[in-house]
Amino acid sequence: MKNGKNPLPGLVLGLMSIGVSITLMFFDPVIPITLFYSRAANGTLTHNAMMEVIEGIHISAYLFNITNAEEFTSGEHDKLKVQEVGPFTYSEVRTNKNFVIDEEAEEMRYTPRIDVNFIPEASVGRPEDIDVTLANIAMLSIASKVGAYSYFPQLAFNLLASQLNSKPVVTMRAKDYLWGYDEPLIRLGHNIIPGIINFDTLGILDRLYDKKAVYDYVVSAKNSDKFAIKSVNGIEGLEMWNYENPKKRSKCNSFIDAYEGINYPTMMTSETPIRIYRSILCRILELDYFDTITTDYGAKGLVYRISNRTYTTNNDTKCLCIGECQEYISHLSPCFFGLPVALSNAHFLYADPEIYSKIEGIQPDEEKHGSNILIDPIMGLALKTEFSVQLNVVVDDVTFNSDARRFSKMLVPVGYFKIVQPPLKSSLIFQLRLVYVYGPYLVLAVQIIFLVLGLTILAYSRRNMNCGLLYLTQKEITFHLSTAEKAKVEQPLIY
Repeated sequence: MKNGKNPLPGLVLGLMSIGVSITLMFFDPVIPITLFYSRAANGTLTHNAMMEVIEGIHISAYLFNITNAEEFTSGEHDKLKVQEVGPFTYSEVRTNKNFVIDEEAEEMRYTPRIDVNFIPEASVGRPEDIDVTLANIAMLSIASKVGAYSYFPQLAFNLLASQLNSKPVVTMRAKDYLWGYDEPLIRLGHNIIPGIINFDTLGILDRLYDKKAVYDYVVSAKNSDKFAIKSVNGIEGLEMWNYENPKKRSKCNSFIDAYEGINYPTMMTSETPIRIYRSILCRILELDYFDTITTDYGAKGLVYRISNRTYTTNNDTKCLCIGECQEYISHLSPCFFGLPVALSNAHFLYADPEIYSKIEGIQPDEEKHGSNILIDPIMGLALKTEFSVQLNVVVDDVTFNSDARRFSKMLVPVGYFKIVQPPLKSSLIFQLRLVYVYGPYLVLAVQIIFLVLGLTILAYSRRNMNCGLLYLTQKEITFHLSTAEKAKVEQPLIY
């Protein structure tokens, strides 16, 4: 072409630019990039997050203060009256000791170490300043066990309880009930059989956060089931619930689809099965998908709720229980040294009112006591976690003891724990906005730029092509005129 303006490179470049724009309409690069940087590998976002000191869940304790202890035990009142006192809120500070990512085996290994700090601004007051009257877990639990024996063991228990002045109801500071109080029966058991009872004080949070317990986790590093628990202390199920006995294995006591709740697999859907295992709860919580919502920062969130299967026996789920299974509760006896304590929903939410018919002050409220677990399906981030569990004493026939007989065949509430995930850090929120807001806008801007650029280049190339064609046409006309004129000149004028 004249002046070196060849339109072919422009045509190719223009078509390529338009092709890039069209490709970005059907292929979103944000998700693959996100999955690559959030994968479980050394040096990635996941690796760095697990190496940090993590602010874990906030756990708020609410205690059921008994307001008519004397009237109820004496028989003056027919119902036990309780009043909720709380919250006493604590935050977990978690460090993952010995954290290793084995990329070849596609595993992550770590030993979580959890410390607990009191949060005064989120509490009703300092627990050491507030008195409460509550059920004596040790006395009622041991009495329940003795009630299954003959007259002489029962007589021995009555004499011992009287000698030690152990009563079914105790009054003390809230802090002592949460973190350890001196119960003579426990102290005696610790001194006589220290290999079985390895603590000399009893506190409900102290037992849940047992400092002597060590848990070595192995979880999956594959994107498809990232953070799925593979084993704890080398066992692929709940040791305390007889997983090591092949005849007693079931999904209920194995780590199938179980996660700690700090993170979940990538590219989740509403069909992805997940359950939550926390060592302090001694069991796995069943979750059911509930809804999909859009968060304030653009993320699509999958909403789950704790299933009633966690506390209910049915034909589809083999319950974990001691003796006969009971509806609406979930036993914790193996994790409490055989003491007959059990979990339930807070305020016995969803349970048959008959089980708390002898108690006043129980007010189940789905908004207050229900569960709400929100998960980002692309990265598997836990966006929000909120649920409650209640600790109860399962009292059997204790009519042989004059002090405790009014509690016979009762499910006595002790307190409940509201577990809440703290707000996401600003860095995580920025990542979510990058994936759901900034990233798509950036891709759209790139699409428009390449489309406009491609059309501009094609238009400019077409103009060059037209100029080239005009130049070629002009050359051809000049050539024909020159030939004709030459023939005319050579033709003779007279024949």
